[in-house]
Amino acid sequence: MQQNEKLTAIRIALGREEFRRNDELVFFCKNPHGCNGKHHNAKLSVNIKTDSFNCWVCGFSGKSLIGVLKLGNRDLFLRYLEEVKGKKNAEREEQLYDTPILPSTFNTLSKRSNDPYRSAAIGYLRSRGIQESDILNYKLGYCVDGDYRYRIIIPSFDVSGELNFFVGRKFYDNVGASYKHGEFDKNIIFNDYLIDWNEPVTIVEGPFDMMKAGENAIPLQGSIFPDKLFGKIVTLGVPVYMALDVDAKRKQINHMQKLISYGVEVHYVPISKYGVGDVGEMSKEQFQLAKKEAVQVKSDIDLLRMRVSA
Repeated sequence: MQQNEKLTAIRIALGREEFRRNDELVFFCKNPHGCNGKHHNAKLSVNIKTDSFNCWVCGFSGKSLIGVLKLGNRDLFLRYLEEVKGKKNAEREEQLYDTPILPSTFNTLSKRSNDPYRSAAIGYLRSRGIQESDILNYKLGYCVDGDYRYRIIIPSFDVSGELNFFVGRKFYDNVGASYKHGEFDKNIIFNDYLIDWNEPVTIVEGPFDMMKAGENAIPLQGSIFPDKLFGKIVTLGVPVYMALDVDAKRKQINHMQKLISYGVEVHYVPISKYGVGDVGEMSKEQFQLAKKEAVQVKSDIDLLRMRVSA
């Protein structure tokens, strides 16, 4: 099915899109078992390049347009269905992830001991401006043996308090890559159990940025915005402070543009004014000052100005 014909079929099923960002179109959701066209805002995102769709309100989603097109013209739906069935890669295997389990050699850093490796790990954390209160709050640990030898372990827990991710950061220079983690699912909300969703959230890039940014800070574990996090922000309408690394400014602008298009209040934290590349290089006091200087980004004009200066 050609893209124009596909777009026609989608519009027959959902009506005319409310707005469009490149390959992504946003419609009012007509899922009969969900929004059913009754939600007051357009929240159903459809990507006409990948054929994926997702409603950020009722969770109506899919990796093909089958679920959308069956709401419209039957002939067009059957034609699309046959094309999908005919593709060799129509039945893609589900991505398998490791189940996060803390290493068997994990030692908590909150328990005082004469272990020289614990002293080395504490020394590294202090050099990064991480305090004892952070060690307790984020349940930090360390390993001296196994796959995570000589690494500080930074765990993440979901809203129910279940481990959903952890990453190891070396505290000796000759260990290898700075960060190490298993093949874990990154579509998570890092330390969701610590977040007060009645207050604004701060989005940062990595776990040490999270510790410097303080309460209600969520790291992306890179610059990809997890769908689970995006959906919760949009659904709850939580204001967002964006403070990604300076070298990720263009990606940060794209994230802000998407959030704004869904009606989220977005503020840009100007950390570059402090001569640093990321939040982790700042003191906690510096970050709070930068956050007070945050500028709300309201329109495409604001974003364009940022792109020009990026």
